[in-house]
Amino acid sequence: MHEITREEALAILDQVPVAHLAMVDGGEPYVTPMSFVVDEGLMYFRTMPGKKLDALAENPKVCVEASIYDDQTGDWDSVIIRGEAEVVEDQEVREKTVTALYQKYNQVMGSPLGRPGRPQLDAGLVRVVRVTIDQVTGMTSGKGFAARTKPGRL
Repeated sequence: MHEITREEALAILDQVPVAHLAMVDGGEPYVTPMSFVVDEGLMYFRTMPGKKLDALAENPKVCVEASIYDDQTGDWDSVIIRGEAEVVEDQEVREKTVTALYQKYNQVMGSPLGRPGRPQLDAGLVRVVRVTIDQVTGMTSGKGFAARTKPGRL
């Protein structure tokens, strides 16, 4: 394993379809998968009112994990982001984010963002959340190792 640069970590985020958002809910850890986009060094996701927004209102500090795993080689890359989340009120940013999510996920089978038509903010129920990327770290399995010497080999 070895560390990757911030730039490499951010490039990995462009390839990853799902990340895991960790937060604190009532003093307890809470992790949930999410679709997301990164734009100008900030991470954005959309959500509806509920547990996630309640937890973020209580404590905006978050940790996000995203990883890529290759079934054929066993190679992996992992990115960890630490930052703070805030609900975006600016309508232009909200629309830009939902459009970017639609563009990223419109080919994914079963995704609500993959359905035909113009992406919408669901009559005001959808909230867009921005996460600052205060710290980003990443690791890789060490691509290029032979299968017999690959770290983590069972």
